[in-house]
Amino acid sequence: MTISRPSIAMGLASLGFSLVVSVTPAKAASIPAWLDEAITTWNAENPGLQIQFVDIKDSFVWYFVERSTEIGQKEIRDATYRIVEAHGYRPADDEELVTTARPPTPEGPSRSSKKCWRRSFVLAIDSLSDQKAVESDDTGQRQRMLTSLLCEDADAWYPGFRVLN
Repeated sequence: MTISRPSIAMGLASLGFSLVVSVTPAKAASIPAWLDEAITTWNAENPGLQIQFVDIKDSFVWYFVERSTEIGQKEIRDATYRIVEAHGYRPADDEELVTTARPPTPEGPSRSSKKCWRRSFVLAIDSLSDQKAVESDDTGQRQRMLTSLLCEDADAWYPGFRVLN
């Protein structure tokens, strides 16, 4: 039995592609370090209102906050917005939107949709301020957008954050 050169070449190309795909790490969702540090700082300053990491799902990082009678939905929403605004983000819109989502829970996937408050924030990044377009005095500027969701459940709040570069 003879094997033709095109068959060998095709086989080697397939093997090479398989090796590249199997050893190339998949791009996992991630969160900025400042957000992780801000949550850690919040937890140190607010022992009665701990924000616990749950999972990263659908490009959102999700947290769990045990519900209490002392803190209502307005207070927990304000607290999550203060964490974001303390890093320089500003609201992109004048108001929040109400929507639904299925945030992951500490026990696993959520079985039903939850009522959520959504707000978008924008951060102006001046990292390109020393670069100018040809024949222009304008400096470049980038923006980063952060979307927060705060979902309500019978016994918990689920804050979620997504950062787009």
